[in-house]
Amino acid sequence: MVALCACLVGACTKPQQELRFAHEISPLPPRVGRVTLTLQITDLSGAAVTGAQITVEGNMSHAGMAPIFAEAKEVEPGRYRSIMELSMAGDWNVTVHVTWSSNRKIDHTFEISGVEP
Repeated sequence: MVALCACLVGACTKPQQELRFAHEISPLPPRVGRVTLTLQITDLSGAAVTGAQITVEGNMSHAGMAPIFAEAKEVEPGRYRSIMELSMAGDWNVTVHVTWSSNRKIDHTFEISGVEP
């Protein structure tokens, strides 16, 4: 089972940041331990964003936890996959740090809610 969420970045952040993000998480429900995160990144015209360098940062929604980091690798045009090790049950905020074309950078954040023990 996979969850899918899409967000248009640009309407709520800087106008020059014009990428669309969708993500899938597996397994569902998410559990402490290995979680596969798959990202689909496109520009506003729907063209796949290829060749991006992506780091994924996971933070608990409460203070005091050290963040976790993982790299995402392109598995097909515009589709990137990362394995994250969620160390605790609860809600996680995930920030996707993307560097693409001509060294442009953008961050995109979403939540993984209800990670089970």
